[in-house]
Amino acid sequence: MRLQRWVIVGLMIAGVGVARPSEAGLAVQSFRGHLAVGYGKLFTGSAPGGSLSIAGGIDYPLTSTLASGVDVGYHLLGSRTEVRGSLLADVDYSLFEATALLHWTPPWSGPVGRLSAGAGMFNARADLSTSGGGIGFSDLAVGETVPGLAFGATLVSRKPSPLRLGLELSGRMALVEDETWTVGVARIAVHY
Repeated sequence: MRLQRWVIVGLMIAGVGVARPSEAGLAVQSFRGHLAVGYGKLFTGSAPGGSLSIAGGIDYPLTSTLASGVDVGYHLLGSRTEVRGSLLADVDYSLFEATALLHWTPPWSGPVGRLSAGAGMFNARADLSTSGGGIGFSDLAVGETVPGLAFGATLVSRKPSPLRLGLELSGRMALVEDETWTVGVARIAVHY
């Protein structure tokens, strides 16, 4: 597991080294952004049903079809009740992310206007809430900041416009110590 983390960090550093500014230098008017809100679902052994997912990001064009960017997102992944004997505990799941992404506009026509992939840091949390006997549920608690991967496709118009509405379908993989957290996301995104 530790080797995987170092490979991810190495890929992040290599990605930053490959990204280069456009020939004219950085121009403030070239920066673009997006805001997204929707649904996120954690896929692990006994994960809850999922809940709210929000994100925002900025990106800068490198070529006519490639851009680099940074996204920040938060996923409320739901809660579940765990029963052990006569004791009950609620476990609330959430994931915070800060990711560096490359965005590619495919040359073919169709609904997919942008494909994204990158790496980042994730803060995975599974917080316990119990009225008694909390020590008996401590194995369920998670509080780790770990590297991970992000990838996705956005269904959005490619026509130049000040505002474009799209549907983002994406996934996240956070390399949590005991179990990799895989999160599926569907969000409405406004690109500006």
